[in-house]
Amino acid sequence: MRILFTTSPTFSHTTPLIPLAQAAQLAGHQVIFAGGEITRRTAGQAGLAVLDPAPGRDVAEPHRTFMADPGNLNLPPEKAVGAFVGMLSRIGQMMLPGLVEAAREWKADVVVTPAWMPWGMLAARSSGALGVVHGIGLRYPVMPWMAEEPPEVVRQYGVTAFPDQPDAEISLSPPSIDQLSPISPGEVPFPVLTMRPSTYNGSALVEPWVLRRERPARVVVTMGTTSADYGWAEVLEAVVHGAADLDTDVILATGGVDVSSIIGPIPDAVRVVDFLPLNTLLNSCDAIVHHSGMSSMFSAFCAGVPQVALPRAVGDSPINAHVMTSRGTGVAVNRADADPEAISKALREVIEVPSYREAAVDLVDEMTTMPTPQDVVARLAELAATRAS
Repeated sequence: MRILFTTSPTFSHTTPLIPLAQAAQLAGHQVIFAGGEITRRTAGQAGLAVLDPAPGRDVAEPHRTFMADPGNLNLPPEKAVGAFVGMLSRIGQMMLPGLVEAAREWKADVVVTPAWMPWGMLAARSSGALGVVHGIGLRYPVMPWMAEEPPEVVRQYGVTAFPDQPDAEISLSPPSIDQLSPISPGEVPFPVLTMRPSTYNGSALVEPWVLRRERPARVVVTMGTTSADYGWAEVLEAVVHGAADLDTDVILATGGVDVSSIIGPIPDAVRVVDFLPLNTLLNSCDAIVHHSGMSSMFSAFCAGVPQVALPRAVGDSPINAHVMTSRGTGVAVNRADADPEAISKALREVIEVPSYREAAVDLVDEMTTMPTPQDVVARLAELAATRAS
């Protein structure tokens, strides 16, 4: 079986797809990851073959420009969705010719793409491959196409209408989480293959200090991989000093952002790093403070670690915080209220009140009953074989 993966050009939209790709490769199938520079770098570091579907074009530019515009982060919900999907649509159309050529020339059996980047489904239709949407956490409905008709690059192969649904969906969302999500599509008229989240947070050198703790408690603070774009400057000092007020090791992962001008002198309890895979840290941590991003939230779910989320009022941030708090695995602090006292109080609560750790561990137990990536690879092979026969 040949599986072509594609996704939007961000680190956190690439890493959740890596476990399935690695499982497929280990099972003897052929895998290629097609996407922007950060997608290719992330997949390549994971030992996967990569392809540039748009040579000479910066497919990440629409996303970078969108996130750099503060106006886009404060749109009302009805406009925010359209603006975000429109931006992703531009990226999809940039990559589509290369995706179609790769799927057809390589004779792909399966094309895998996230629900908000459905342009990969057009490549699947044009090549006769199985079109599969792959979640990165919570389930999403397939996003609208934001175009009048399919481009000529697929119409020449007989694709005259946009697919209204994929051939299958891969969901990383445990049942108890899916039931709490207001965006879950629920029952759908195609197979939904649930798959145990298997956190892949990238590759990096792990130094000995990462594996040990020096104080009674340990907390990791992550700004996400697009931290400079999400307005962390307004709350970061409060987070760092609030966490440092406790007798706690604090590891601040900045995502490569220079924080010296933001938080001033670094407290002795705080260690600043550009990047470390979260899964190497979380097993020794008592809590995580994060920007209410999907990848950070699910990384904590997988590790059974209580969370303090700092959601913005837009995007999926409030949805993530709602699901996390409803499941009992953490607390949310509004950005406007995020002073050192509020952060310290939230951390004390999730560390000292046993119910948060108990709910987090209960969720881990639930996830262990979900099919593994290896199981899902076998199911995809069955579906692809049925389609080909």
